[in-house]
Amino acid sequence: MTTHRMFQRLIALVLLCCLLLSAIPAASAASKKSTNLTVSFTAQTYQNRARDALKQINKIRAEEGLPELIMTGDLEKAAIQRAGELFVFFDHSRPDMTDYDTIIDEYGSLAPCEVSTECIAAGFSKAEETYLEWYSSSYDAITDPDFTHAGVGCVYMKGSDNEYYWVLLLTGFPEDYEGKAAGKATKAGATKSMKVEISKDMYTHADNSHKRFELRCADVNLKSKSSATLTVNLYDRYDVKIGKCENADLKFKSSNTSLFTVSAEGEVKRKKSGSGTLTITAPGLEDLKVSVTCGSGSSSGSSSSGSTASNAVAVTATTIKEREPELTATEYSSYTKLSVYVKGASGYVLYRSTSKTGTYSKVDEQATTKRWDVKIQDDDISRTYYYKIRAYKNSNGKRVYSEYSDPVKVAP
Repeated sequence: MTTHRMFQRLIALVLLCCLLLSAIPAASAASKKSTNLTVSFTAQTYQNRARDALKQINKIRAEEGLPELIMTGDLEKAAIQRAGELFVFFDHSRPDMTDYDTIIDEYGSLAPCEVSTECIAAGFSKAEETYLEWYSSSYDAITDPDFTHAGVGCVYMKGSDNEYYWVLLLTGFPEDYEGKAAGKATKAGATKSMKVEISKDMYTHADNSHKRFELRCADVNLKSKSSATLTVNLYDRYDVKIGKCENADLKFKSSNTSLFTVSAEGEVKRKKSGSGTLTITAPGLEDLKVSVTCGSGSSSGSSSSGSTASNAVAVTATTIKEREPELTATEYSSYTKLSVYVKGASGYVLYRSTSKTGTYSKVDEQATTKRWDVKIQDDDISRTYYYKIRAYKNSNGKRVYSEYSDPVKVAP
């Protein structure tokens, strides 16, 4: 998919002058709090694959007698950010509903840009597949002589509808432009913290993978502590966590301020014993109701979360049945590393299937109280497999097993 837009620099300068003339009366409006919701998440980047795709594009340009596209460091950063945004909203508009090319305006070194277009793709794990998609759908764009530079980004989001998200930013700069070429690619599978601003208008434009969004937050238990800070997440209809919401963009309301109070930053403080309801509001989404239970037990101080995390306390034989381990997969150049850790577990059992919903068979196990890392060598697999894991606790000579983890995919 592509969209093309010429930057009208002269017109933009005229408009800027007009805006400057009205800056003083507009200052008070600009200081108002944004209605966008900021969501943060961690993605894995595969810039080695992104650069392979760019090499393929430059081969075609060479065949057409065109100079190769140069990727600058800031163009690469912009493309990675856009690729992460596609996970939230697969469209040429950004999640805040501005045009894709506003990302260019966020980097001073890209200010001389005169022309740009964007190509996007999703669901392809390999550079060759993505290149062929762009070759088929955007040949005129990738062979346009007006474009002199490019930024390519590849982001992997485990468990999402498409998993891999790709962006190609094609840009044209003046002949005297001296943008610094991008340095060495980051390690394949490197993690990157990302933030995305979401407009309330985005929810009604999202594609089928994200048609319904909702806030989620654990109930708050203040029986033995005096305060807790809320962690609010945004989820989609397929139970995929989009990311953690910034509390500053949310509104909180206590059903009974004599029982507990909640600050604008999401800190809940106990005042007396009892039960109440906390309402969380975000623009464009249904309000979320959270139960708050307050007790008069001895205080253990503040907590950073409104609930106990799944790995926050030791696992016992009576509680491990309810645990669901998180199995993560990190891809490297010659192998994929599977990792799991459940505090208090005695060991783990790994299972494999040829389909996500198929029958899983045991392939490995390890008795350990530490994190377990399993290397799946690329040479050992010839097809795509799905892996699940269970933790177990030894109790009175028997094993008590946890729930299965969500499946993770490992492709050759």
